Amino acid sequence: MRQNSEQRTLEVMLQCVDMTGSEVLEIGCGDGRLTSWLVGKVKHLTAIDPDGKCIETARKKVPSADFFVGSGEWLDFPDGRFDLVLFSLSLHHQDSRLALQEASRVLKDKGVVLVLEPLNEGGIEEICKVLHQEDQEKLEAQQAIAESDWVVHRREAFASQWVFETPEEMYQWVFDYYDTPFDIALAQQMGRQPGVDMSTRPVLLQEWQELQLLSKE
Repeated sequence: MRQNSEQRTLEVMLQCVDMTGSEVLEIGCGDGRLTSWLVGKVKHLTAIDPDGKCIETARKKVPSADFFVGSGEWLDFPDGRFDLVLFSLSLHHQDSRLALQEASRVLKDKGVVLVLEPLNEGGIEEICKVLHQEDQEKLEAQQAIAESDWVVHRREAFASQWVFETPEEMYQWVFDYYDTPFDIALAQQMGRQPGVDMSTRPVLLQEWQELQLLSKE
């Protein structure tokens, strides 16, 4: 499997905000997949995730960043600590209102927030929703932003490409990602989802995401 999701994400981030010299907090870093692309672009990177196993993997992958087990709903950092807070596909996985309030607390004056969220389109989203439906959570995250005192200064929707050499590789990836035993009926359902063309080799899927730049000004 090959994909350029992190590369595309970083490209869009750098178009939206200059992170040079910034103290950055990444919320929802997972195993450090995006962290490894970000770390060389900022002054210092701190990253958190509620999954301790993922944090251990991330520490090995990106030794120059600081990693902690934690949630965006309660940040164990002092007020005014960071220049930028990034939610890496994570805002909808927690109480979005609390997380946005905590982001505000730990930001310096004139600090900004970047919210990276998946969109409800594209082949990757379609195959993933067969195993895990997140539409309501994503809607609530957007409502939390709209009802907050954050101002959305920029929105950028962008696509990345995922390449699976065979359908079996695609099925294995998504079942492994959700730590779910393989099920032939669910795999067949994935192959019939919109945006999924199983007739090509390799199988090419798009992933659509949106980056939002928020500030208080």
